[in-house]
Amino acid sequence: MNKARPALVNRRYLRIKIFQALYAYHRTENADQQKFEREMFESINRLYDLYLHLITLVMQVGVAADEITATNRKKNLPSDEDLNPNMRFVENRVFKILRENEQLKKLVERSKIDWGNEHDDVRRIFKAFKEEEAYQLFMIREDNDLSTDIELIITLFRDHLVMNDIIHSALEEKDIYWQDDLPMAAITVIKTLQVLPDFDASNSTVLADLYKNKEEDQLFAKELFRKSIQFADDYGEIIASKADNWETERIAFLDLQLMTMALTELEHFSTIPVKVTLNEYIELAKVYSTPKSKVFINGVLDKLVNDFKAEKRINKRGRGLNE
Repeated sequence: MNKARPALVNRRYLRIKIFQALYAYHRTENADQQKFEREMFESINRLYDLYLHLITLVMQVGVAADEITATNRKKNLPSDEDLNPNMRFVENRVFKILRENEQLKKLVERSKIDWGNEHDDVRRIFKAFKEEEAYQLFMIREDNDLSTDIELIITLFRDHLVMNDIIHSALEEKDIYWQDDLPMAAITVIKTLQVLPDFDASNSTVLADLYKNKEEDQLFAKELFRKSIQFADDYGEIIASKADNWETERIAFLDLQLMTMALTELEHFSTIPVKVTLNEYIELAKVYSTPKSKVFINGVLDKLVNDFKAEKRINKRGRGLNE
């Protein structure tokens, strides 16, 4: 049974992008809501460009390896190894699959993706990788199949490309927000490599999708962004009433945004379970807010969930969704 194609965007990623857009919107005087919504979706779309950059970075290592092998043959005093190199890495099937994929060719050309400026750095990364045990064991392994090739390329990508500071700097120059998006894109590249054996190498199904369900995910992002703005004042007052009599102004701005989004989900998204919403925003608080925010947000939301249930403001569809 074939594995499903991976998708870059999940709901947590969308919540992060919505949260960032709301923060920028509320911090901008006379903000244009439509403009910030449009920019939010543009930021989500750029995640796919980052994914393509990482895929082509893998291919660039193959180019560098081939180039170094050819150069070594032309030395004035080439060694036996220079003249008769082990071509197993250069001929890795992953490079061939990616090189021949028509959809990838078109997307790279359309997006004008080019690692030429970083080519010398990529050469150095490959030379360092050649000294690693994983590379050396691969070159002498008896089994020679696509799965073995994929295993090595994932090791190269995960441990030497994604973790490289020079690569980080190059990506940040292309888009300052890509540093935050790198883990999501990198995970999807690895998933893409893992499912290569299940798909026709020449057709479009090699690459991941941006959305798992584009229509549903875009509607979720749009509605959560808009309703979080629509009900911001009302929820702000409600939150303040449960925050040990604090005034809204005294609550950390990031905490207020996270709790507003959580209440919006609880009341206006009938198919998302209460526990899922609470867990998601506690996790976001760990990353984006103050050290004490997790406990504070959890306490306030617990009180409000009980109140909303008592007032029948939470109406979930589906068995067990109110639990």
